Amino acid sequence: MREKIRKLLPEIEWINEKDLREKVIDSYADALKTGGWEPEDMETIPFTLLIPDCPASFLTHVRGVTRMAYHAMNEFNSLYATEGGKFKMNNDLLVAGALLHDVGKLVEYEKSPDGKTVKSQLGKDLRHPFSGTVIALRNGCGSAIGHIIANHAHEGDGTLRSPEGVLVNKADFMNFEGMKSFLGMK
Repeated sequence: MREKIRKLLPEIEWINEKDLREKVIDSYADALKTGGWEPEDMETIPFTLLIPDCPASFLTHVRGVTRMAYHAMNEFNSLYATEGGKFKMNNDLLVAGALLHDVGKLVEYEKSPDGKTVKSQLGKDLRHPFSGTVIALRNGCGSAIGHIIANHAHEGDGTLRSPEGVLVNKADFMNFEGMKSFLGMK
């Protein structure tokens, strides 16, 4: 399973710290097992149930958010890192947080008997920012990564997000709102 996860999410290799890479993979393996999914299912699970017949997969969305946040971080760091020496985002926190921002959806969703992706009982009780935070923390990811996951969606509105969390939040909504706009949804 671990090699399949690595292959499906090649951005894991952008994490410099080997132990953190392994913890991200552990988190995915845990969520997939808990949710009853196989790694390949990430290619067909819709990234949201809020867009009817969502044309984009969970995997495409996670990779898109990670890639957009990563490139924005690199631009931010190249522009602001020399401004007083305190405006440099942490690569490993950002990449791990972006990769894991929606990991809770793997337990928030389940496959119904007719093959559709629907909310699980856990998903009805807890949204993915909460379940994803638990998954990441129980697999050894630190609280700074848990903070990014917990605050990436509207649950984090009105809180002080970390700099890396701000980029993950904005990249997530650029993907979500962009998709809705292409589909003519409000």
